Amino acid sequence: MTKLSGSCLCGQVKIRVPNRFLYMGNCHCSECRKFSGSDYASVGGIDSSDFEFIEGEALVSYFAKSQETDLAFCSVCGSSLFSRKNTGKKHNIRLGILEGTPEQKPAFHIHTQSKAGWTNICDDLPQFAEGPPVP
Repeated sequence: MTKLSGSCLCGQVKIRVPNRFLYMGNCHCSECRKFSGSDYASVGGIDSSDFEFIEGEALVSYFAKSQETDLAFCSVCGSSLFSRKNTGKKHNIRLGILEGTPEQKPAFHIHTQSKAGWTNICDDLPQFAEGPPVP
């Protein structure tokens, strides 16, 4: 399986992930907006066992957003890197940190009921007022 590399803005934190995500989508919740500094966050989910630090792991700081979710960012430049789902054993990688182009593209929008008032979703991807439906 091919891998993708990613890094923070200052380049001191480097990661590697598979170029095949379990899901890929755009989250419009207020917490993702605050963590990303944008009107939504594009993320790709992988199993935590597939996540790898190449360099700079000691420079990563974590914010416990909830008992289930830790948010990771570079303690040097502040780049938002990923969220870690503790009991679900998933990492949601911020797609903007990737060096290459993933094979997939975001396939949905979630938490659209709380999207930023200035945002217009102009694509045909499925939209969910809250989280995606559970299969």
